[in-house]
Order: sequence, then C-alpha cells, then structure tokens
Amino acid sequence: MSLTVVLVRHGEAKNKELGQTDFERELTSWGKKALEDAFPKAMGLVEVTPASELWVSSAVRARQTAEIANKTLQIETCRELKYLYDQDDEALLEDLAATEADVVVVVGHIPFMEDVCAELCGQYVRFSTGGAAAITIDDKKRMRGRLQWFVQGPVA
Repeated sequence: MSLTVVLVRHGEAKNKELGQTDFERELTSWGKKALEDAFPKAMGLVEVTPASELWVSSAVRARQTAEIANKTLQIETCRELKYLYDQDDEALLEDLAATEADVVVVVGHIPFMEDVCAELCGQYVRFSTGGAAAITIDDKKRMRGRLQWFVQGPVA
C-alpha cells in the first residue's frame, strides 16, 4: 500500500509581541484570508479517503492553518504533535513508517517542511507561507518517494 504525504507550511503569522512566545503566534488577518481563498483549490488536489489523517504542529499558527485546510479536506482523524513544532524529523519519519493511514497531511514550519520534503523525495522545494507538496511513498521501509505536486502558497 502506498502512502501519500502532503506537507503544508503554516500561513503568514503575526510578529511576536512583548511577553508572547513564538509558539503562541497567530496567523495575520491577511494570512487567514489568503489561505481561505487559496486552500479550496490547493487542498482540493488531495485525494482524501476515510483512512486519511491530519497531523499538525501544536503551535497556534499551524493549528489555525490546519483548521482552514480541513474545511476543504474534511479529514476526521486529526493529531496534534509537538514534535512537528520541535522539528524532529526522526519522530515524523517513524510515525509515517508506522501509520495505517493512506494519506497524511502534515502542517508544520520551515525549514522542517523543506527538509522533510527533500528527505522523502530527493527534491528541495522552497515553501512560502501556505505552500504544499504531495509525495507518494511506495516503499515505507525506505521512506523514499516521488514528488507528485507542489503548490506555492499565496503571495502578498
């Protein structure tokens, strides 16, 4: 069984305010609107099945991005994973190798999304905010696949 991994960078985030952690940063109003406009088409490329899962960084901006993406995706199984915020590629690759899902949409940060994309398919792509790449993995033991499509995020 093949696995499709869709890597998504969160939308445009606000600058950190005094007393606020990076973890707490929210999407800008423009960032939300841009994703709401772009994601129906971009996320419409994902072939969602009942076995699909949505994995999201626990950072506020990533959770907000996942929420907007899921308006189109309608994925029922959602997992919030702190290691996506921590950018732990070993933990992600282990979970991908072990998952029973056939499609996993992963919402995270850069440089992590770019690095994982290169690791999985040998292609380095530069993700702007809201960018997404789909990779099909036929051999989960090797965790190497093929880049199926890439959509650059909305431009300011």
